Amino acid sequence: MNILVVNDDGYQAKGIALLAEAFKKIGNVFVVAPHSGQSGASSSITVKTGLTVHTHPLNVWSVEGTPSDCIKFALYGLKLDIDLVVSGVNDGFNIGIDTIYSGTVGATMEALYHGKKAIAFSTEYNNFEIVDNEIDSVISYIFGNDLVSSDYVLNVNFPKKEFTKSKGIAITDLGIIRSEIEFSEKENMMYSKRTFQPSENTEITDTWALKNGYTSITPLKLGNGDKAIVKMLNEKTKHKK
Repeated sequence: MNILVVNDDGYQAKGIALLAEAFKKIGNVFVVAPHSGQSGASSSITVKTGLTVHTHPLNVWSVEGTPSDCIKFALYGLKLDIDLVVSGVNDGFNIGIDTIYSGTVGATMEALYHGKKAIAFSTEYNNFEIVDNEIDSVISYIFGNDLVSSDYVLNVNFPKKEFTKSKGIAITDLGIIRSEIEFSEKENMMYSKRTFQPSENTEITDTWALKNGYTSITPLKLGNGDKAIVKMLNEKTKHKK
């Protein structure tokens, strides 16, 4: 199996080193990652300018661009024959609404668009000990249960720091928790801060798993289309046609 490893924290980040080592146990690993941090890049791409690429030892390339640029370059610039794309391990959770902002998830969406199976991995900021201890078992769970697919991305988040080990693995939906945004000025710059509203959600979501000490695996689809909503809107408007 040929495995492409990418991230949004940069090719020298601790998380990508952990991810690459874990997947070397099951396949041939190629690392193509941003040359510097690209957090919050989502699925953005570089347009109208070229990409500077740096070649490093041991099948590692760094791209002065976004995570999605890295996917494109790996597949069509380097022409790597890839069976699986893994992204992360991100230094910070990617759950709920943050999945639409995340460059970690964005890279896997780009991979999915090009027909590749993909998994994103994230952990709480500066909490890589639990990743070290449990990533092998999470990978075994995913492949042992045949969860990977070219129809969706798997988004994995490890538990919070307060849990020294995971209580288990939960297959979850996205938990969208509303937040309030406040702006403050510092040195002539505006900075925003989010405060999430309390949630009593008891459904098995990624936010629920985070709160309760489970590792979450959330399937995410490509794009924003929804056939059920299309059908509903057609039903609403058919009498006007």
